[in-house]
Amino acid sequence: MHAYYAVGSTSKLTQFLMHNSTIPESEGDIPNKQFGALNWFAANISMLQQSALCLILFFSAGCGNSTPVEDNHKNKSTDKRQTEQGLKRIAQDAPDSHHKQKKRLKTVKVAKVEEGKQAIVLLHGLNRLSHDFDVMKAALKKKFPHITTIVALKCVDKDSSKKSAWYISPSMEYPIKEQARLAYEEMKEVLGSGKHVVMVGHSQGGLRGFTLIKEHADALKKEIGLTIEQLITIGTPWKGAPIMDHLKDPKSALKKLDGCKSTFNAIHKEYSRNVTKHLLKTELAEIFPFFFKHLGQNFIDKKTPGAANLKPGSHFIRYYVAPGIKETSVPIKAIAGVLVDFSKLFNAFPSYIGKEELKKMNCTYAELIGGDPECEHDMLLPVSTQHAEGLEKKDFECIKIYDTCHGNKVGISVKKGISEINNQQVIQKVVEIIEDVFYKEDQVEEVVVQEAAPEG
Repeated sequence: MHAYYAVGSTSKLTQFLMHNSTIPESEGDIPNKQFGALNWFAANISMLQQSALCLILFFSAGCGNSTPVEDNHKNKSTDKRQTEQGLKRIAQDAPDSHHKQKKRLKTVKVAKVEEGKQAIVLLHGLNRLSHDFDVMKAALKKKFPHITTIVALKCVDKDSSKKSAWYISPSMEYPIKEQARLAYEEMKEVLGSGKHVVMVGHSQGGLRGFTLIKEHADALKKEIGLTIEQLITIGTPWKGAPIMDHLKDPKSALKKLDGCKSTFNAIHKEYSRNVTKHLLKTELAEIFPFFFKHLGQNFIDKKTPGAANLKPGSHFIRYYVAPGIKETSVPIKAIAGVLVDFSKLFNAFPSYIGKEELKKMNCTYAELIGGDPECEHDMLLPVSTQHAEGLEKKDFECIKIYDTCHGNKVGISVKKGISEINNQQVIQKVVEIIEDVFYKEDQVEEVVVQEAAPEG
């Protein structure tokens, strides 16, 4: 039976070649029709194509049937169609004389950390709330759709429904070490186990993240297998906030602002008062400057330790932060915002304010912010504190982003998109840092098909 199967199939193959050959039967150089067709194919098709063709023809000829001759007549049209399809596939796979293949190296991003284990944690600033990060959070989700855990911590959110001047938010009420403990507890609840985390802290939130790393990173690793890979700070007062010193003598600050009162008020009605409130952070310092000069510091230290921690000479800054950044276990990228010109804050700026008036106002304000009329600042903090200038640092990289201010208000609302955590340049820099943490560049080989130059 096996012998008959082979002979019958071979006979059918030769018949099919004779029947479908485009070579005229009358040509004198083909004495044997059965083998002439095969010789013609052999002369015109490469060995690889010939082997593939024979296999296709062999199986498409109906091999394995018990009556090959009968099946040849019965399935002739089907066999011919299958054969034509096989020849077409060979033609498609065969090297094209008009094109040539070339290999080249392509740069791709390869995950250093398993994508399902990547996470981003956002920490807001003093007297603020987690919704401040809504714009950045949306941008990060769009850029990193596979990161399912991008969370802005809520543990020290202020209650925005409380408008009283006497209301003290959690980020003011609790010292930064206690805030860090609350953040640690929330991270255990919301992150899950085995995560690799990039932390992004704005203003006081940067110091909260730094403290969390110092106090709780080892516990997070031990308890839930969490690893903090990077801390990104934006507008963070590493050396404290110099404006806190104005509360020691608010009357002196008010006197300096009075010299530019008319220029401020030309920008917006009663804007000088809004700027004073922005600098002193409380209306009480403006209303009761004598009280704040003599009793205010004691009040701040006892009732708002979270704010008191930000004084340049505080125990927290001098004996905790300053020594800590020279021995940190986690790399830090410190982004400083820079915007020193009031004319860039708003969509419309009065054209009748002259250059000299604008310069005087800008320099007076810069001196109040950083002690130097020429200093760079973000309308609240000088770059010198945002970059911890003058302090010994380890694995601490400084970055500047121009035309971005500390928050969405400088006394009154500023134009959209220039506050630090809503600014597209800042967000792009945060994205780049996160990419560098979670991914590396690698090269892979790819095949490029090029059209060959015409011959002759």
